[in-house]
Amino acid sequence: MRLPAPLSALLTRLGPWLLPVAAFASMVELIGGGWDIQWHIAHVPEFFWTPPHIVLYSGAGLVLLSTAGAFFLPWAGRSVAGSVRSATTVAFAGAVLQFAAGGFDSAWHSAFGADDTLSPPHVFLTAAMVITTFGIVLSLHAWRRTESSEGACRTVTWIAHAVSVTAMTWATWGLLFILLFPGLFRTSILLNPIGLRLFTGAAFAALLPLMVLTSARVVGRRGAATVSAVAQLGGFLLIEGLMGTLNPATLPYSGLFVVPGVLADLLYRPQARGSVYVALALGAVIAQFAFITGGVVDDMTRPDQILVAAALAYVAGGIVAALLAERIGEIAEGLGEEPAAPVPVAA
Repeated sequence: MRLPAPLSALLTRLGPWLLPVAAFASMVELIGGGWDIQWHIAHVPEFFWTPPHIVLYSGAGLVLLSTAGAFFLPWAGRSVAGSVRSATTVAFAGAVLQFAAGGFDSAWHSAFGADDTLSPPHVFLTAAMVITTFGIVLSLHAWRRTESSEGACRTVTWIAHAVSVTAMTWATWGLLFILLFPGLFRTSILLNPIGLRLFTGAAFAALLPLMVLTSARVVGRRGAATVSAVAQLGGFLLIEGLMGTLNPATLPYSGLFVVPGVLADLLYRPQARGSVYVALALGAVIAQFAFITGGVVDDMTRPDQILVAAALAYVAGGIVAALLAERIGEIAEGLGEEPAAPVPVAA
């Protein structure tokens, strides 16, 4: 099967930009998702077409279109590496699942009205976001290894790759939140027993080192981890601004959350001798930033009440994050580099 000539020409012309667009759109989507979580926590009256949902699904729509374009490139007659085809299949499948989850969520709201954080459509949606963003990270890794680009396109592509790692981390945060948050309608959200508190603290503390170490490992460009950290900080400040909770007095200190990215860029050299041990040490240290993150996770875990236990839990989370970042790098590299011929088309 061959796509119609006008569509084939359009996809071929847009080809180098499709995955970067998907990466930036996924970050927009996750900002909408983060805004939606804060919307739920604030108990703002809930219905499907809320402003956060509009941002979320607008981003999701652009992700769907761009990953679909990347997926169908071979049917436009363009030669695409087998690794790119495999990774874009994951990303496109996740994007399709997101819209299936959106339909499920809309039907759920119509049937039951306001729902709690832990609901079947929310689990479905956030899991699909993780699949999509993971696929975009892998797709950009494969594309950058197999396709040559110069100038602005090359720069935008590696920056988009770093942003896609941030989006993947945010999607993982969202899934963890949906699964672990005790409920919107409880008077106290402090988790018990203590083991659950420590596990939850470790899981969320792992996300910052996971993000910066994965960015350094997979993007493979000096400055990538810093870009990921800046994207995260910018998204967080934007959500606070949208919720009306941004405190100008704290803005000068916000730059502290870029430090983990800078540390990863300066100290971590993937695949160099001893790099795994450097990553483990960085993971353990960077995870301690959870003590100053604040927000709903602090209310769930209260690390100030269990300082030593929380610090040890954060160390464990940071070590696991470093190992996961290494594994994600191995998966990306395992996709291969050999280019593939276009999909056969009928004469």
